Amino acid sequence: MAARKPPLHKYWVILSTRTQEDMAYRANYVFGAIFRFLPLVTMIFLWYAVYAGRGMAPIHGMTFKDMIVYNILMYIARGFSSVPGTMSDISKDIKDGLLNRYLIKPMDYFGYQVMYRLAHKLVFWYIAFLTFPFVFWIMSVTGHYFTHWPTLWEWLSFIVSLVVAFCIGIQFCFVIGTLAFWFLEISTFLFVVMMLEFFMSGQLIPLNILPRALHQVLFLSPFGYEGYWPCMILMGKVPQDHLGPVLGRGFLWVGVFYGVVQVMWRAGLKRYSAVGG
Repeated sequence: MAARKPPLHKYWVILSTRTQEDMAYRANYVFGAIFRFLPLVTMIFLWYAVYAGRGMAPIHGMTFKDMIVYNILMYIARGFSSVPGTMSDISKDIKDGLLNRYLIKPMDYFGYQVMYRLAHKLVFWYIAFLTFPFVFWIMSVTGHYFTHWPTLWEWLSFIVSLVVAFCIGIQFCFVIGTLAFWFLEISTFLFVVMMLEFFMSGQLIPLNILPRALHQVLFLSPFGYEGYWPCMILMGKVPQDHLGPVLGRGFLWVGVFYGVVQVMWRAGLKRYSAVGG
């Protein structure tokens, strides 16, 4: 009699299989990781022009070098929180009836999406660890941009914040994708949502240089954990005694999103017509 597999084994199989598939195209990841930094060159010149016009005076405590480091670290933060294609894939599964193939299997669809996207992240960061250090070394040697060496507590907090970033990113995408249960076409809505998320996560500009009333609201939103907070933690811009509360709010948002995911999924299945597939 064959030994019974543990309940979570199927998710490990999804993660393992998807990782092996992505590794077959690792050259794409290498070039993607390298060329990902090319826009940074333009960003450096842009911010240099801004700061030069101010006599290189800091902007809300952010020096020119701080701004460059922030944009470099944002590539790491968004590498964890960004899960491209998730919203559109989920909405397509729902609209085209492709969800049927998952509903008849003994697995949770949300769990499947998490493992599927996590596999992509594992391969991406396997390649990134081979390419990113060289870019950081170049930035350190040529411009001495990295002026703050994080403490052990900041390193640990940064790692935890990246986990929070991934959890919020995947859950937010799942929630938006399940809107296809109620709306036939949401492609335009997806574009608007992604642009707002891009801004509110701090990927465009740091949240702390926005007007005070706006950045105070965005500080409390979940989107800052997808980019802004991990960068600021590693840069030493978050006081040591504030790291705990900041991460605590992040985990609170993870819990809130998980509850919303469950509610949206169960309510959506009641409306699902299972056409196609």
